[in-house]
Amino acid sequence: MYHFIGKQVRVHLYSREGIAVGSITGRVADIAKAVEVADGMKKDLVFVVDIQTGDPEHPYKNSAGLEGESWFAVQDIEIITEAGHKIFSN
Repeated sequence: MYHFIGKQVRVHLYSREGIAVGSITGRVADIAKAVEVADGMKKDLVFVVDIQTGDPEHPYKNSAGLEGESWFAVQDIEIITEAGHKIFSN
């Protein structure tokens, strides 16, 4: 999983009901394995920085109110290669 660090990624965002609501792009800066995100549920997470929403008027804010960075589940990202091809992480 550490091969994700430094890679440009697209993060697919979902509502709590599991409905796709859009995507953002950024760069993976860190990895956390087997983080308990709910009782009995562990997920591998990536910390994404330099997040771009595609709209400079509406920057991405995480749940703590910080702009341009957040943790996301690995299964919700895809690596964006230099050639423009997409590689899904799962």
